[in-house]
Amino acid sequence: MYDQFETPEPDEAVKLALRRIEESTARGEGSDVDGLAFNEVVVNMGPQHPSTHGVLRLVVTLDGELVKDVIPVIGYLHRCKEKLAEKRTYFQYIPIVDRTEYLASINCEWAYVMTVEKLAGMQVTRRAEFIRVITGELMRIASHLVAVGTFTADLSPLGTAMVFYMFRDREIILDLMEELTGARMMFNYYRFGGVRYDLPDGWVEKCRDFLKMFPKKIKEYEALVDTNAVFLQRTQAKGVITQQDVVDYGITGPNARASGIDLDLRRTRPYSVYPELDFEVITAQHGDIFDRYRCRMDEMRESLKIIEQCLDMLPKGPVQLGSLRAPYVITPPPGSAYVGQENPRGEYGTYIESDGSRYPYRLKYRDPCFCNLQLFPKLLSGNKIADAVAISGSIDLVLGGIDR
Repeated sequence: MYDQFETPEPDEAVKLALRRIEESTARGEGSDVDGLAFNEVVVNMGPQHPSTHGVLRLVVTLDGELVKDVIPVIGYLHRCKEKLAEKRTYFQYIPIVDRTEYLASINCEWAYVMTVEKLAGMQVTRRAEFIRVITGELMRIASHLVAVGTFTADLSPLGTAMVFYMFRDREIILDLMEELTGARMMFNYYRFGGVRYDLPDGWVEKCRDFLKMFPKKIKEYEALVDTNAVFLQRTQAKGVITQQDVVDYGITGPNARASGIDLDLRRTRPYSVYPELDFEVITAQHGDIFDRYRCRMDEMRESLKIIEQCLDMLPKGPVQLGSLRAPYVITPPPGSAYVGQENPRGEYGTYIESDGSRYPYRLKYRDPCFCNLQLFPKLLSGNKIADAVAISGSIDLVLGGIDR
């Protein structure tokens, strides 16, 4: 009764994986232990899979439990974010940016509005600059909580407890953001020349309460895993990103700093009021999974320091230029501009080309996740499949930025 159905043809990624197997077999590179030949198999991880952290599909060639080859397949979340800009005014496009790297959406807004401000020659009020830094660092903490929590959940049952604790504390940040912006994820808060709303009454005090509480929570997280033998065995000396890899693949953010590259745009290409603030650029030396975890944990502490300084230095004054409402129609002069911003995952750059109209002529993102993804074939090959899960989780991908 099933003769009427034809076997579907494998897609291009699977065909490529099978062709690579044939080529390696022809070179005599297949496994052979005690005269027993092991056949390589091609399996899919994703696009619906608990350890790919998004709609990422990995076509994995396995030799037993050993990963021999990886072909990343993207496009399952593609929503034409860059193309949409050409039919929306500069102002109308602000909410769209939130939908790219949605775990740090306010940081993405920041990169976009800074690029438009540079293109149009607009200044930002001083109070708004401090508010931008406060909200940007709050979202850095919230993003790292998701990154570390979901990554540790991939490793052991102990990590399952970790992710619940981290999401619990992330809710406090989202409560603060909701009170300020009216939203918990897609904020639509930044404006050209400032921000949408000033801080509501009592918000600063609630933020300070969070700053006092959260350092103890970080110590609780570390007590769970930092000395855990299983966690250390699965993270140390695994998935090493060398400094040459950082250069070759354009890796930025914690993934680069864990390899000893002292690159942080808040210091190396400073913007906003970061030059006035005292904080350290967190680095490590080994570039393995454990160092990437440690960098994110220590960066949360530095973000707390930055927020506290901004609250202490917060000046009075307007949060937007000219009036309480940002201009709905702006027409930057013809030209182009690029601004890179230190997103929780690395350099999130925005390039805009203007033809003098109220619509961007072209808009392109330089998303750090897209660059980090290029490492997967090199980074995962040669590891056991369980280690491949740990390595991919430590990279902290957000597919909305890749499929943009």
